[in-house]
Amino acid sequence: MITVKEAAASAVEFARNLLDPPPQDLRLEEVEVGKADRIDAFRITLSMQDRTGLGSLGRREYKIFTVRRDTGEVVSMKIRELASA
Repeated sequence: MITVKEAAASAVEFARNLLDPPPQDLRLEEVEVGKADRIDAFRITLSMQDRTGLGSLGRREYKIFTVRRDTGEVVSMKIRELASA
């Protein structure tokens, strides 16, 4: 089993390698432990500057990464929608 710190590092590495352009100012926002498709997993939420060019306005994108607890493999990435205030 991997640690929360290792799961977060896997999510960050996945985001930096997959997204184009690479995300700027990545921040760890949330960590959840649970099941995803019957596997033990961490759900790691990362935020980054908005890549649409609106990042200078302080806007951020949020993505949820599902990381297997047994191997540290990132198995999914989803856009996290924020609730309206």
